[in-house]
Amino acid sequence: MRGLWGRARQRRKPLVVLMAVVGIAGAVLATRDSGGGHLAANQAQLRKACDGTLPYGDLERLVRDERPGKLRQHGTMLAPGQESRSLLDCSLSWGDGYGVTVHAEALVSDVPQAVETRNLLEPAGGHGTFVAPGTTGQYGKRGAWLVTDCLGGLGGRVRPTTDLYVTARVTDGTDGAEEADEADDAGEATAGNGKPDRATALLGFRTAVQVANVLTKAQRCGSGPLAMPKTVVDTDETHGAPGRALRKCEWIDGSSLPGIASGSWTTLGDLQESTGLSACSGEWDAQKSAGKRPRPEEWQVTEVEAASWSGVLGRSAYDSYEREGHVPGWGAQEGESPSEAGSEAGSEADSEADAGRGVRQEDRVSSYAGRPQLALWAQSVCGGRTTYHRVAVFPEIRLEDGETAVIGGKDRARLSTTARTVLDRYLDAEDGWPVSADCRDTKVLGEVEQWH
Repeated sequence: MRGLWGRARQRRKPLVVLMAVVGIAGAVLATRDSGGGHLAANQAQLRKACDGTLPYGDLERLVRDERPGKLRQHGTMLAPGQESRSLLDCSLSWGDGYGVTVHAEALVSDVPQAVETRNLLEPAGGHGTFVAPGTTGQYGKRGAWLVTDCLGGLGGRVRPTTDLYVTARVTDGTDGAEEADEADDAGEATAGNGKPDRATALLGFRTAVQVANVLTKAQRCGSGPLAMPKTVVDTDETHGAPGRALRKCEWIDGSSLPGIASGSWTTLGDLQESTGLSACSGEWDAQKSAGKRPRPEEWQVTEVEAASWSGVLGRSAYDSYEREGHVPGWGAQEGESPSEAGSEAGSEADSEADAGRGVRQEDRVSSYAGRPQLALWAQSVCGGRTTYHRVAVFPEIRLEDGETAVIGGKDRARLSTTARTVLDRYLDAEDGWPVSADCRDTKVLGEVEQWH
């Protein structure tokens, strides 16, 4: 019996081996049929996709092998003569949240991003985002965005324009993979939780810059390429407050700037290091001044802001404030001109004489006014481009909810004097943005009371 069973086991061994081999081969074939073996084709697709604008060296590591890449693209760069708002609209996905989406358009209207002073100093509503120093832009809901010039003019639109707007979003499987796949299927870009990790943000900026450089070269813009970002900065103050105490904002000093509360001040500046915009703010530091300086009196200035925007950024910022009714002359009666409209920017000594023009003797400020402030606008030519400047002074007001404060003529005139002093100091600061941008031919446009 033992011999019989032994011979039976020996006869079964070849059969078992054969079944195992067949099983392995079947598994290999099943793997290929289910989506493996696409790496080489996907890499080749990446090189050519989006009119060859993508940075292959940066994005190669994201390419997957499991399934064919899914490409959607259109725009006037791909099909000249095509009616499209976009020079390039392109999305390439490899599934599981891996992909890249880029968009480029010649701007004939405002920048489709918020660029008011607070948006520059406290982006993402104060929650922070990423910027790439030297690149005019931020990381937003649709990824990294930037604005750059094309002095030779951009084609593909009926109206001529010299302003290029580019967005780029890269996903690496960690930023809401399911949302990314759904967005690819819809031909859209979403941002998952809105803020990626640092490496992914850098990939977004490098992709946007590469796309911009390829397009401006193809369009014969006549300007050099943008510098490729090597790092990004997190603007969230919980990450070490990187915007504090920048040299370009050192002119905000409680010991040398007349009209503001004396004592210690804390300054904050944007981190874009852009040739097209800049912003600074300063705030009286109650903690550092405690025991050294008295608490500021009511209507004394305890916070200041200053910002500049050139070219399309200037137009966009001014239009944004205008929609809120916060530009000189907005709502003025016919024949009425804003205070100081069209005057030449002069020295601080001229400010006192200018302050009383067009100022009412008494005004009221409601506790519901948000952040009551007096703003002063000016216009210059900086680096050959029309540039808007806006400074604002914020007075100390002690109000309970529902209360109304009354500002007298003298306090109101002092605010005007301080606003003009802040503007002059900002424009003349040796390490400030206006001097570095070679701003000249400045005219003061007028004041705006933002407390009604």
